[in-house]
Amino acid sequence: MGDTFARLEILSQAEYCPPLDPALLSAIVSDFDLNVESNVQEARAILEPLKESALVEEAAGFDASGTGGARDGELLNATRPDSCPGTSTSLSRETDLTSLSNDVSSIDLQSEGSSTPIHGDIAEDLENADEETKIVRLEAVLQDRVSRQKIQYTLRKCNGKWHAAFDELLNHIWLDEAENSEDGSRIAAKGIDAFSEENIAKRGRKKKTKANKVRYLDETRSSSLPSPTESPAGPVNQWQDSNMGIEYITSRTGLSFSSVASIYYKHSASLAQTIGAVLKDNLNAKPELENDPIIAVNVHDLGTEFPTIAFEYRTALVRLTHPSTAAAHELAKALTTRPTGTTGGIKIVPNYVRPKIDDSDYDDRTVSRSSLDASPIDGSSSADRASAYAAARSAALSQAYAAHRRAKSDRLMGGAAAYYGQVGRDYAALSSKASAAAADQLAASQSTRNQLDLHGVDVLNGVRISQQRVEQWWTNLGEHRVDGRRGADERQAGYNIVVGLGRHSEGGRSKLGPAVSKALRNAGWRIEQTGAVIVVRGKARG
Repeated sequence: MGDTFARLEILSQAEYCPPLDPALLSAIVSDFDLNVESNVQEARAILEPLKESALVEEAAGFDASGTGGARDGELLNATRPDSCPGTSTSLSRETDLTSLSNDVSSIDLQSEGSSTPIHGDIAEDLENADEETKIVRLEAVLQDRVSRQKIQYTLRKCNGKWHAAFDELLNHIWLDEAENSEDGSRIAAKGIDAFSEENIAKRGRKKKTKANKVRYLDETRSSSLPSPTESPAGPVNQWQDSNMGIEYITSRTGLSFSSVASIYYKHSASLAQTIGAVLKDNLNAKPELENDPIIAVNVHDLGTEFPTIAFEYRTALVRLTHPSTAAAHELAKALTTRPTGTTGGIKIVPNYVRPKIDDSDYDDRTVSRSSLDASPIDGSSSADRASAYAAARSAALSQAYAAHRRAKSDRLMGGAAAYYGQVGRDYAALSSKASAAAADQLAASQSTRNQLDLHGVDVLNGVRISQQRVEQWWTNLGEHRVDGRRGADERQAGYNIVVGLGRHSEGGRSKLGPAVSKALRNAGWRIEQTGAVIVVRGKARG
C-alpha cells in the first residue's frame, strides 16, 4: 500500500501536476492498480498526451475561464490601445446607460481655444467661478442642445455646482434623444410621469353586462400599436362601387355584363346574393362537363373548403369558372363571407309604423240599429275575429307591461309602454265590436218577429240586443199601441224574450235573465217574468 502512494506521489509531483489539475490526475490514476507495472504504463500512456496538450494551450495563452482575458493582464494590456485606460480582467457589464457615453462622445469637454483637459486646478476654478462664467462654459460644452434658460435653472437647482449640473444636463440630452429617436423606441415613463394621461390606458365605466366589463379607449391603443399597412377606407358611394362588383363576377364566370348587372341591382347591390342568384340561374350550365372527372374532383375539393355551400351550387360554380379553380374559390369565398361595415354612402334607417287596421265594418258611426238585423258579417267569422282580436289585445298588454317595468331603468321604454298600451286598447275595441256583431247575428238567426231568443249570447250583448229589439217591436206597432180594439191581440201577446233558466251558468243560477229584467224596468217597460221567458207588455204608465 505504501509503495502505491509513493508511485502516485512521484507521478503527480514530479511529472504531471504543474500542467494538469491534481483532481484530474487522481481520477485517472484511481482506475489503475499501480502495483502492477503494466497498469502504470497504461496510466502514463493516457497522461502523457494530456500533459502535452496542456503545455501547448498554456504556451498559446489559452484562457480556461472562457472570458477571453489573459493572465496578469499581460495579453489584455498588450492588445489594448494606449488611449484606453487599463482595467481588471473582469468584463464590464453593459447597461442601458452605456449608450450615454456613445451619444455624448462627440461633445467637446474642452473650452474654446484650450487644449487642456478639465481636471485638477481647472475643475476647482470652474466650481469657484461666478454663475455667468459657469453658464458660458456649459453653453460652450453643450452647444445648442440645451437652452440657456434650462442651463441656468439646472445650475441653480444644483446649488451652483458646475459638475453636478453638467451631469444632469447630459442625462436630459440623452433622454430627449432617446425619446425622439428615428426608430420610434420610447423609454418607459417612471415615477409621477408614469401616471400622466398619455402614459396610462384609460378604462371605461363598468357595465352590468359581462361584455362591457372592461373597455379600453382607442386613443391609447392606436398610439401604442403599430399602424396597419392598409388603413380601412371610409364609406364609398354604392353606385360608384357597383361596377367593380359586377366586373368581379363577370371576369370569373364569363357571363355578360348586362345580365349580371340586372341581377346585381335586383338584389340591392349585394355581391353574395348576386352570386347565389347567378348560380341558381345556371345550375344546368355547360352540360358537356357533366361527366368530366376533373369537374367532380374540383367540386369535392371545393366542398371540403366550403361545406356550407350546397352540392348543386358548388357544381354550377365549378362549371361556370372552368378551368380556373382559383376563380371558383374566390367566388365561393365571396358567397360565404358576411359583409362588414357600410357598403355605400346611403344609410337605410328602419322606420317601424303601426299597421292600419280596417275597422269600417264595425264603426258605430256607419252602422245603424236597423242594419244590425241584416248584418253582412258571418257569425262564425265574427266570433273567430273577436277571438283573434282578444289574443292580440292580451299580447299587446303583456308587451306594455314589460316595457313599463323596463322604463324604471330606461326612460325611453316609457314611450314603448304607451304605444303598446294604445295598441291593446285598440284591439280591445275591435274585439268588443266583433263580439257584438257575432251576438247580433246569432240572435237574429234564432229569433222571430215577436220573440227574441238569447241562448248563447253573453250578458252585456244580451241586455243591449233586448233593449234594441223591444224598441223596434214597439215602434212597429204604430197606431195599434193606442187603439183599444185594433191590435189588441198583438198587444196582449206582448214581446217574448227567451233568457233561459241558467242551468249552464256558473252556480246553476241565471245571470242573463235578471240583468235583462232590470235593464227593461229601468227603461220604463212593463214586463212579466214567466220562468225562462220575459214577456214585455208595453210602456209603463207614468
